[in-house]
Amino acid sequence: MEDKVKRVLIRILMILILTAGIALSLYYDAWYAAPSRYTIRYETLNSVFIPDQMDNISIAYFSDLDYLHFMKQERLRKLVNTINELSADVIIFGGDLYDQSPERISESNTQELISILKELKAPLGKFAVLGDFDYQSADMPDYVRYILYESDFEVLTNQSVLLRNCGSGSVTLTGLDSGLGGHVDMDTAFANVSRATYNIVISHTPDLADDVPVDLTDYMISGHSHGGQAYWLFGALYTPPMAEGYFRGKHSIRDLFTLDISNGVGTTEEDVRFLAGAEVVLYRLRHKAMSEE
Repeated sequence: MEDKVKRVLIRILMILILTAGIALSLYYDAWYAAPSRYTIRYETLNSVFIPDQMDNISIAYFSDLDYLHFMKQERLRKLVNTINELSADVIIFGGDLYDQSPERISESNTQELISILKELKAPLGKFAVLGDFDYQSADMPDYVRYILYESDFEVLTNQSVLLRNCGSGSVTLTGLDSGLGGHVDMDTAFANVSRATYNIVISHTPDLADDVPVDLTDYMISGHSHGGQAYWLFGALYTPPMAEGYFRGKHSIRDLFTLDISNGVGTTEEDVRFLAGAEVVLYRLRHKAMSEE
C-alpha cells in the first residue's frame, strides 16, 4: 500500500514538473523569442478579374512596424532580410511606422530607418498607407510620409493606383487613410476604380470594411490590432478601437469580399507575442479562366 502511494505521488510530482516546464517554455517564448520571430503566411488570390499578365505576381504585406520602443535596428534588419528573401514583385506597408513614442524620434534614428527600409526591393513598386500611430501629432503624418517617400514607398491616401507587369492588363490597389486620426474619403479613394479590374483595398483599420463599396472591392487587407498581440480564449492584451467589429483573422464581408487582418510585425505596450505571431503575408495573384467559374 505504501509503495502504491509513493508511485501516485511520484506521478503527481512528474506531472507538476512537466506542467511547470511547459508554462516556463511558453513564457520564455512569448516574451523573449516570439516578438522577433517573423513567420510567412501564404495566400492565393484567384479571380477572373486578374489578367494573364498579372498571373503569379506576388505581393508582400507587412504592417505595424512600431519602430523605436521595442522594434529597433537589429529587428528591423532581420525583418527586411526576411521580406527580401521572398523576392516579392510588390511590397505594401500597412501603417504605424513608429510606436507611441514620438518624443524618441531623432534625426539619427530617422536616417537609420530610411536607410534600412530603402533596402526593401520590389520591381513593381513599394506602397504604403498611414495608421493611427502616424497621426500622433499635427506634423507627424507629413514626417512619416517624408520617411516613406525617402525609402521609395508611394503613400496611398484615399487614392488608387494601377499595377502592371509587361502589358496593359492591371490590378488596382486602393489605399484608405486611417480610420483613427486620419480623414477617410471613400468617394475620392474609389473615384478611378473600375469594376473591370481586380481591386485590393488597403486600410490600416479593419472596421472600415463595413464602409467600402462592395461592388468595387475584391479583397481587403488590414492590420492595426496585432491579432491581440497576446491572445487567449476570452481576451487579448491589445484591443484597439476600429478593430472591434473585425479583430483578427479572415472575415467574409456580406459574402462579397474577404477582409484579411494581419497580426503585424511590431509590438506595443508590452514586448510580447502569444498565439498572435508576428507575420509577413505573401499574396500570390492567380488568373482564373471563365471556364473555372
